[in-house]
Amino acid sequence: MDAPQWDRAACANFSSPPVNGTQLPSPLLPHVVSCQFWSIVHNEVLLYCSMALILTFFLFSLVVNFYLLLGLEHSEALSWQPRYILLRSLIVSDLLQSLTLAPSMLYCLLCRETLRFSGWCLAQYFIATLAIITSLVTVASMALERFVYTCFGIHYLTIMTQGRMCIFVSFNWLLALTAAGSSSILVLTGRAKFGQVTSGFVCEPEVVQAQIYSSVHFETFNKAFVGCLLIICLLVFCFSYGRMYQEARQAQQPFQEDNVRARGTVAFYLGIFFMQLFPSTMKFITLFDKDVDSHLLLAVLVLVPPCVNPLAYGIRNMEVRQALEHLWGLKRLEEIFFCKQQCKGTPEMNWRPPDGIPALHQISSGGLQTHSDLGQKQAVKKINE
Repeated sequence: MDAPQWDRAACANFSSPPVNGTQLPSPLLPHVVSCQFWSIVHNEVLLYCSMALILTFFLFSLVVNFYLLLGLEHSEALSWQPRYILLRSLIVSDLLQSLTLAPSMLYCLLCRETLRFSGWCLAQYFIATLAIITSLVTVASMALERFVYTCFGIHYLTIMTQGRMCIFVSFNWLLALTAAGSSSILVLTGRAKFGQVTSGFVCEPEVVQAQIYSSVHFETFNKAFVGCLLIICLLVFCFSYGRMYQEARQAQQPFQEDNVRARGTVAFYLGIFFMQLFPSTMKFITLFDKDVDSHLLLAVLVLVPPCVNPLAYGIRNMEVRQALEHLWGLKRLEEIFFCKQQCKGTPEMNWRPPDGIPALHQISSGGLQTHSDLGQKQAVKKINE
């Protein structure tokens, strides 16, 4: 009998009721820790698949978010724009979320044991709660910022000043800090059972709640706050992109192709936002239904938003891609390579019209547009940026 089979057999004996009044083993014994582990993982295949997914998400999140953050910090053109101030806040919260949760999951899976409730577990719960709340609020704030940009374009820079954006971002972090701190204080006041073996790989609300003697206030606070937060974020997002879509539909009939693109953009960001809400929504459901066995699934899903957010809100934007190219000198290499290829042709082929004079193919393809054409298309194109 191999080790996993022996562990599962021992867990079966451990889970059976005591006979002749014998005492159950202490929850600190190694085989009890193993029983808690195999009650979540179930088999070796699930173990190795979970480790591969968590490691992949963790490394991808670190590389992409750090790369994007460096590109924004080294770009003077983007550093002051309100959109990218919010994006930097989202990147920091995503990195904090990945660095807090993923190493703990990998350690538990490698050692084949669950966490013990300790000071580190409580600190992990505080930091993860802070990062997740900040990410949700920041994504909703980015939708609101796009609404102001699209519907109040003339007054955009007077509304979204750099000082106001710094205050707004600080308010988002302060809100998350207050919620995470209040929840952590309720854990301490509820007489937490430090040193006990938990039934999870990360200290999420359900795991922490099981380690509190008096958990009524902790449970009520989490249900009320998480429910209100999800509803408010959803309303802000739907209002913002709904108004932007209405603004795009007001364009005249010749621009129906841009309206189709606007619908696709709204659907894309709506899908990204629902994916951001999905782990929190699942955890909110498990606060009411304790029989849902979803700890391992939620532990993996919570690492997905930090991987998708930088792609959807950052690298998808052309300005950000250009900043990233300049960061590593890729744009310069491309220009040098392009010049070498063009220099092989004749001088006539390399001639380009002076600045301000359109090329022939631009005129023949309808590239010239009047000022009124651009004004009519402006509202439709803003939503696609």
